[in-house]
Amino acid sequence: MPRIPEPLRRLTRGLAVPVGSVLFAFVVGGLIVAGTGGDPVVAYQGLVCGGLGILCSGGENSALQISNTIIFVTPLLMAGVAVALPFRAGLFNIGAEGQYLAGAVACTAIGVKFSTLPAPILLPMVLLGGMAAGAFWAGIAGVLKATTGAHEVVTTIMLNYVAQWLVRYLIIGGPLQLQGGFSVSSPIGPGAQLATILPNDNHRILFGLPSSVYRIHVGLFIALAAVAVFAFLLWRTPLGYEIRAVGQSQRAARYAGVSVRRTIIVTMLIAGAFAGLAGAVQIAGVDHNLTDIYFSDTTGFDAIAVALLGLGSGVGIVLASILFGALHAGGSVMQADAGISSSLVLVLQALILFSIGANFLSAIKVRLPAIGRSPSTPPAAIAAAATATEATGAPPEKDTS
Repeated sequence: MPRIPEPLRRLTRGLAVPVGSVLFAFVVGGLIVAGTGGDPVVAYQGLVCGGLGILCSGGENSALQISNTIIFVTPLLMAGVAVALPFRAGLFNIGAEGQYLAGAVACTAIGVKFSTLPAPILLPMVLLGGMAAGAFWAGIAGVLKATTGAHEVVTTIMLNYVAQWLVRYLIIGGPLQLQGGFSVSSPIGPGAQLATILPNDNHRILFGLPSSVYRIHVGLFIALAAVAVFAFLLWRTPLGYEIRAVGQSQRAARYAGVSVRRTIIVTMLIAGAFAGLAGAVQIAGVDHNLTDIYFSDTTGFDAIAVALLGLGSGVGIVLASILFGALHAGGSVMQADAGISSSLVLVLQALILFSIGANFLSAIKVRLPAIGRSPSTPPAAIAAAATATEATGAPPEKDTS
């Protein structure tokens, strides 16, 4: 029997958990549909049609379905990075939703206040403003973690609630509310809006529909660039090495000269900037104003599933974002074609998280300091073990601290 190459074996082992989790979720979801009197085949056919534009039987436009999926995927890419980066440092950024909303609020406020500025000035302002707001929101939790030891799970969850209610305050009787409107802000200026990839022309027909219905915007390229920056930062910079070292063992990182406090704060700031950018891109590229829909938005929470399923890698985040984007986009088509509630999408997402959770907890036990390790282990041995167990086997960068 031919020997399987080691790189292929590592790839197979790496894909086993996420692929198995997805299959498990769809099998259990199908049983739930069948047990409640539905047809799983028809339900999943509608889901695939709405998400990927294939196997459509209800006259849906495939190009439009793919366009809708890309709209969902775009913010998930950046928000997924915002969760995955702290995971690498042993941190749990459950607050991507709050940071996402902070970026959306900042983008809206700047875009409304300076609505008359030209695009070359205003567009960078709203995107950078969104990044700054997200970084500030995450930085609160990072500073508290580094200085007082306050657990980032608790602080980021509480900050999510603050951000959600802040959105409502601003657009319901608050300073951003549209005059004469309710639960909606004034629209951002034209210069703050991201251009669409296809012509925004009701008279130009593409794929059987006016080109204006395809809302794909250049924020997709910003999102892909964010994933590339994440991968480069993590694996090709001294800061990335420090982040991974802190995630492997804080004690070993300190022994190697890494400032754990500084690394925690910087990691959370960068993560928040990615999430804030996602919120800003969503406002600038799709909605153009802040609405009450953002109060119940789940992009930041979906990002947790994206980061877990993507195993914290750039390629994995892209694939997981496509999966969850397709699920969300396909839910309405499934409900219309098969009569199955679109809430099944949330059930599938929860089942994926449930399935992958046990394996992720095992990884946490390996990576977080002081879990499953004898207190008497010498620091030098810990440092050697942390270096020897790098996930990809890539040679560590030179420590510049």
